[in-house]
Amino acid sequence: MAVLYNQFGIIDVISDLKTKSIVIVTNFKVDPSTIDLNTVTLYDYSAGKSQLTDYSLQVDGKNIIITLDDYPGPGTRFYLKVTDIYDALNRKINYAYNDYVIFDNEVITTVEVISPGFREVINSNIIDVKLKVKDALEEGAYKIQISSDNAFFNTLATIVCNATLDELTSDSGSNTVSITENKSAEGEIKFKAEINYNGQLFIRGRAEQSESEVGRWSEMSSFSIYTVPVDSMDTTFLDNSLATFDLFPDEFNAEPLSINAKSSVANITDGAFFVEFNKAIKLPEDYELDEDGYVSLGIVTGFRKELK
Repeated sequence: MAVLYNQFGIIDVISDLKTKSIVIVTNFKVDPSTIDLNTVTLYDYSAGKSQLTDYSLQVDGKNIIITLDDYPGPGTRFYLKVTDIYDALNRKINYAYNDYVIFDNEVITTVEVISPGFREVINSNIIDVKLKVKDALEEGAYKIQISSDNAFFNTLATIVCNATLDELTSDSGSNTVSITENKSAEGEIKFKAEINYNGQLFIRGRAEQSESEVGRWSEMSSFSIYTVPVDSMDTTFLDNSLATFDLFPDEFNAEPLSINAKSSVANITDGAFFVEFNKAIKLPEDYELDEDGYVSLGIVTGFRKELK
């Protein structure tokens, strides 16, 4: 026989440093008229057990959301009391809630790559880098990585900017990346960098309050640097095939497929993949972009590359 649990109670309390909030999860819809600073009380135990008033309360269905006016410091401990609240059926909470709430050590500072823009092509080795900072660090540093692969295994440089934004250093061992000018100001990291590289690169950043307290990596951005004129490059490798030993060095001795760039084959599956060429591609003057902004080079129907 099924047992119906019809008492109104609290089933969880969740703290979220990023949103400055404490979410009280109940099992039934809450009556908003019973929620106020007297029935949901918060004490700051790091400030001599003083009762807080600088927070707001909101009811969202079964949840009571406490939003603090200011960010608590990492590791701050609060004491929460919930009494005399009712659900939408006018049932009183079955017991008073009294317990500690701790905000985990989490860096709330976020970094966003603004420049170079996503898929931007730059015809110079001097590039402008700009990252937007939200909820800036008071201490610690910002870390920016530039890599030749999107997994950041082949990082060309790690650039460190201090919390006050007035010092930039680069640990590019091969001198591939060097900082030429720092224009950082409040709310943004902005500098010029000389990058001695031709091809596609990836960039990301994050905030680091300490070695053990680091923020999340930003969304990765991809850009390309091409300083050699296309006309001076050999583009004949595309005349007959899209797969050659020159284009895809084969350490597994697998025989490459010879694929005619102008061939067409029926029964093509609805899928796509991307090939990064190691040489520039010179497009004909009458090329056309599709609705997504891509140029068709031909159809590949049987491409295989052995993976480790």
